[in-house]
Order: sequence, then C-alpha cells, then structure tokens
Amino acid sequence: METRTISEEQWIEFFDRFSREHVGCPVTIKVLDKESGPLNIAEGLALEGISFDTKGTRPCAIEISMGDRPDGHVNHVIDMPLHIRELEGANGEIDVQIEPATGPITLIHVSAPVD
Repeated sequence: METRTISEEQWIEFFDRFSREHVGCPVTIKVLDKESGPLNIAEGLALEGISFDTKGTRPCAIEISMGDRPDGHVNHVIDMPLHIRELEGANGEIDVQIEPATGPITLIHVSAPVD
C-alpha cells in the first residue's frame, strides 16, 4: 500500500478519470474533524461524480455527488483544496484524502469490487 500525492496540475484529470472508473460504485465519505472526530457524510451511496469549480487560476472547490435516488442524494463540497492523496489497498480498496486550506479533511472510500 502506497500513498500517492496528486499534483495540482493533475487534479481535474485525476477526478475525471476517477469518476468515470467508479461511477455507480458504493462510496463512503467521512469528514475528519479534529475537534469532533470522524463524521460520516454518506455511507454506501453510489458515486455520481466529482467535479471542480474552476473560477480563477486554480480549482477552488471540489463537489462530490452521491446517491442515485432523489430521497438518497448527497452533495459534499470541499472549499480551497490544498493537497489530494490517493491510497490503493492490496485488496482493491481506494481511499482519496482531500485536505483543504481550512477545515476538516475529507476521506472518500471506495470498497473493493465484489466478484
């Protein structure tokens, strides 16, 4: 298991590819707040996609859309991302960590595919 830092120049391309490869896959989103601890934003919802608000000279917000039903849809926005890291587990699990300029870190977890 190796953690890979995604360079800022690759963010949009990385999440475009990530979204295409994992659309419909169940994802869990956690916010790792230093004061209140981990908070589940979504668990087991189908990934619809990850996109950027690209106003200005750099991506200034990331939006994660999950849930394929109107009664089970969640959008999560991370403002001013600074660092994005990916960890691929030996069993096919993937974790993506998004660290913003201020506020809690967001963790996106994609479970290993079931054969």
